[in-house]
Amino acid sequence: MGRTIASITQTWQEEEAALNRFKRALRKDDQALLDELLVMSRLHLAEASYASNLYPLDMYIIAILLEVYKQLKATQRELHNADRQGIKEELKEQELFLKLVTNYLGTVDEEKQNEFSEAEEEHPPLTGTKEDNLYTDFEEAP
Repeated sequence: MGRTIASITQTWQEEEAALNRFKRALRKDDQALLDELLVMSRLHLAEASYASNLYPLDMYIIAILLEVYKQLKATQRELHNADRQGIKEELKEQELFLKLVTNYLGTVDEEKQNEFSEAEEEHPPLTGTKEDNLYTDFEEAP
């Protein structure tokens, strides 16, 4: 006895044959893309055999959408990881810049401290009482 229901592979081949006229009307680039989509639908033939209540073309479209969505999510994850990696590299560059600036400022402060201490040695601060440093002895300007 033969089968009364065509297998999913046979059904798929019939649907692909039905799409041939549409495929021939497309540009060459689009034909290649359609071929890729049909290959994607073949990846889920076994799962489609369980969905006998759906029309065959509906199953293939769902299978294609599933594969395209998986590729989209993978691309989003790659971009997200690349962004995070780029942010980490940018933060490392900023951290390096801040370290360089901090080191530079530290050396400038040390140089200023050295200059200040040398200046103090050459010109020691005025010593005396607080009252000696008052300016009350000067005449007021007219």
